[in-house]
Formats: sequence, structure tokens, C-alpha cells
Amino acid sequence: GGPAAPPQAPQAVLSALREANAALRARARQYDDDVAAVEAEVRSRDEYLAALSPLLQAASPAARSLPDARWVPASWLRSSLALLREAEVGPVPNGEIRCEHGKADPAKLGEMRLVSPAAWRRMVERFGGGPELDTAGCAVCVRAALRTRRTADRTAQLKEALGQALSSPPSEEEEAFLVPKAFRAKWAKWRNEGVADATGELRCKHGGWLVDGARCISAAAWSHTEALFPDSTPLPRESTSACAACSAERRSLLEGAKGNAALRAAQRQQLGRLLAEEELPAEVLSAGSPLYLLDAAWVQEWRRFLLAKTQTQLHPGPPSSAGLRCEAHGCVEVRPGHTHARWRPSRGASAAERAVSERLATRCCLATAAEVEVLCGALAAGAPPEELELVSLTAGGGAPRPPRQKAGAE
Repeated sequence: GGPAAPPQAPQAVLSALREANAALRARARQYDDDVAAVEAEVRSRDEYLAALSPLLQAASPAARSLPDARWVPASWLRSSLALLREAEVGPVPNGEIRCEHGKADPAKLGEMRLVSPAAWRRMVERFGGGPELDTAGCAVCVRAALRTRRTADRTAQLKEALGQALSSPPSEEEEAFLVPKAFRAKWAKWRNEGVADATGELRCKHGGWLVDGARCISAAAWSHTEALFPDSTPLPRESTSACAACSAERRSLLEGAKGNAALRAAQRQQLGRLLAEEELPAEVLSAGSPLYLLDAAWVQEWRRFLLAKTQTQLHPGPPSSAGLRCEAHGCVEVRPGHTHARWRPSRGASAAERAVSERLATRCCLATAAEVEVLCGALAAGAPPEELELVSLTAGGGAPRPPRQKAGAE
């Protein structure tokens, strides 16, 4: 027989190969197209740069001397020269360097560059954008910037002059003006915070002046102060008097402080046991003399008053047993024992009564009649203990007395 026929691939394999070859050829064509596009962009960019380079004189004196040169943002200019694709560069964003008057903003001079008119046209043709901003700039903004600069320079000079003037306090014979005591240390901070009145802290609630809270500065220092703090009120040392109402209040406070100091000293001496939270001696508890239950909250306030280091702590008022009475009937909540400052419940008391009595012990304090007399006599309108409705009992075996019936009660 004749030669054998060559083997044939299955039809499915042949179809798959044909599809793969077609896809590969399509990708190859796409790659060639992409390369051609990139090369075209490179040629276009090179042509653009070649045409632009002779025209682009952003930093040269020649460009600045051109009457019709144009401003462009410096950051955009760098991008337009470095990036390849136009979409990555974007149009010329001259709105970023334009002031509110539609001109080149002199405050952004460091953020823009000058280009020649021909270079500007090339840029707009390639990327679009705008608007055109010529070298004239904005005269309104320039004048405002000059005023701001002069004001800043003037303010710096005034600050320096004020600092020097404050270093020399005025003599008794010199003309002087009143300012707050903290002015020398805080005037720079006040100025930075926008404070316009350097004398505002001296104004009292009555509309007068707190002369006691002031210091004197020289007339030269005051002239600088007025310039830096235009709303300040001139307060000449010789003619400015203190507020009469504030002076009266101050005298009253000083007298009260002196009285409180004397009261504290006397009560610390006479009521040392109560102050030190010591228990009553056994002989006092068994003597049969009356004792009083004081509300522990009131006693703590009284102790704070005696131990206060300043004169602002107020006296808590008359001695009180109010916190020991029930609200419904006005009687002592539990019948306490009476032989110890830390109460022991009476014999025969139930466990519940004992628990309540223990809680009551933390709410009250025993005081003798003599101690209560001292506490009451310390008040300007001192009342005897029996008029204060204190809870009392007899040492050695008495029960709390019921509250006194108030006048007019039925």
C-alpha cells in the first residue's frame, strides 16, 4: 500500500488554537497602537517643549520686563514640564493666584511665575485654562498689603517701646497712669489675643475703678499703651479715685475677716475636744448633766471654718440637730444609748434597732451644755440652746427630749 496519511488534530483543539492565535494577534496590535500613541505623545511633548523653551523665561529679567507677560501657578508650570499626559496636567488653574479684584494676587507672588506672551499662548492651546493675568497685578491689594506691613512695623516698634518704658517705673513726682497690676506681665498676651482695653480689669461692678488693684506706669508708657490698646481709659494717678461702694464692701470684708480670725482663735482654744473629735470623758457621761446631739454634717462644716487658712470660709450658722430628726414627725429617728459618743444601743434593742443605731452614730456628735453655749454665743445674734431645738438627753440615763412646740402650733 501507499504512505500513511498524516495525523489530524481534533476539531476542538484546532478551534481553540485559532481563537488563541486571534487573541494574541489582537493584543499585539493593541500593544503596537499603545506604543504608537505613547510615541506620538512623546513627540508632541518634545515639540511642545522645543517650541516653549525659547519662549519660557520664567525667572529671567527679560520676562519680568515684558509689559504683556503672563502669570501662571509655579506648581502647575512644573507639572506641565514634567508630566507626559495632558490629562495628568490639567488646564492652567490661574484662579488659584487671582485676587478678589480679578488681578494677580500680590500676596501669592512666591507661588507664581512669569512667562512670555508666546509661551502663554502655547500653554493655553495645549492645556486650556486661564484667565490671563498680566504683570500689572492688583493695585488695590498692593496698597492694602503695604498698609498691613506698615501697621505691623509700627506695632512692632510700639511693642518694643512699651517694653522699654515699662522697665522704668515712674517716680512720685512724674505724671503716671493706672493699669492693672498684671499689665506688665500680660500686655503682650492681651495684644496677641486682640484685647482692645488694657484698663478693663480695673472696672468694678458699680462702674467705678478698682484703684487698689492697679499699678502706675509712666506717661510715655501710657502713650504706647493707648496706641496698642485703643479702647483703654486714661486713669491719671492723681485724679482717679476708688469706687466708694467697693471701698465700703472691702472695709466690711476686712472687719468680718478680723472678727472671724478672733472667733476661730477663741473657739479653737475653748472647743479643742470637739475640734479634735475626742470622746467625752467617762465622768462627764455619768455626771447627769444635759448633753446635746449635734448633726455630724454641721460639725464638719464648723471644723472646716476653724481650720480654714483663708478668710473666705463662712461660719455654718447656729448648731443644728436637724439631720437627726425624721421628716414625718420631727422626732429623733432612733432612741440612742447615752453612755458613749459612739452610741451603744439600749439593752433589749432588736438587731434592726442596733444596726440603725450604729448608722446614727456616724451622723451625730455629743456636746456638753457648756460647749453648746460657746457655739451659740459665737454668733452675732446668739440664741440659747433651748431655742435652737437641739436634741438633748441627760448624761447617766435620759431619753431624747421631744422637739419644742413652736409658738402658734396647735
